[in-house]
Amino acid sequence: MISARFVNPHTDFGFKYLFGREETKKFLISFLNEILKGERQITELEFMDKERVPRSYDDRTILYDILCRSDSGEEFIVEMQRKDEGNFKDRCIYYESSLIATQGERGRDWSFSLVPVYIIVLMEFNITKEEKLLRRDIGLMDMKTNELFSDKFRMIFINLNAMDKLEVECNDNFERWIYILKNMDRLKEIPYKEVSDMWADFEVVADVGSMDRDERRVYESSLNSYRVLLSAFNKTAEEGRAEGMAQGMAQGLAEGRAEGLAKGRAEGLAEGFAEGRKQEAFKIAQKMRLMGLDNKAILEVTDLTEEDLKALN
Repeated sequence: MISARFVNPHTDFGFKYLFGREETKKFLISFLNEILKGERQITELEFMDKERVPRSYDDRTILYDILCRSDSGEEFIVEMQRKDEGNFKDRCIYYESSLIATQGERGRDWSFSLVPVYIIVLMEFNITKEEKLLRRDIGLMDMKTNELFSDKFRMIFINLNAMDKLEVECNDNFERWIYILKNMDRLKEIPYKEVSDMWADFEVVADVGSMDRDERRVYESSLNSYRVLLSAFNKTAEEGRAEGMAQGMAQGLAEGRAEGLAKGRAEGLAEGFAEGRKQEAFKIAQKMRLMGLDNKAILEVTDLTEEDLKALN
């Protein structure tokens, strides 16, 4: 059942519905221009086939959320990522490198001339263990001088959870976009309509009531899947934390007598938490298989590896 007024952009269907259609292309252009302000200006976008066919039989097929090309040739991968599925940074590098590789042309005349490729990821987690930042910009840089080596490979990560400003504190359209996307499932109306007519247009498109019957049916299915995965992940985290705390306390106290209570408790808590969480993740994975969910969904929720899933067979 849909209770919120606006489409949830954190769902697969919702994100593509809001930004990945010809009817909503102007919102994607606005969003990208705010991200790239001072670097590039986009006036038009062409949506590309989101599925990239492997170049050989043993390559992996890649399916992007949104894949598009600007009128000046730059290519953009735009993704919504709810949680770290493991090797996240490596996967982003692979996605972008694969797209760059498709620019190669047969024949003697091609001189390795490349167009810039961007991957822009909206996330609900911190990409590193360092300070939680709203935005991280990654490029090919000279490690000694910090000079830009090439503009052909760019990665931009935006942590929605790091947006801590109130509605009235957002001073530009970049901050306004991030505030809306983070809080959209709780908004009663889209703010900032007095700033620009664009926000009024976005309110109409984002309203669940503007969907036709088929779109609403697909959205409800996507929303239910999102809730199931989120619930399973939260339950895994809570139960794993409880079991890990119990085991960790017991182990920590035992080891503490021999090696020092403080050190033993810390190590026991950490090891017990990790072991308890993994055991609970196995239980959740088994339940999800019985529900008919595929391995990709299971890996996303449980943080297990493909080798772990093989052990369940």
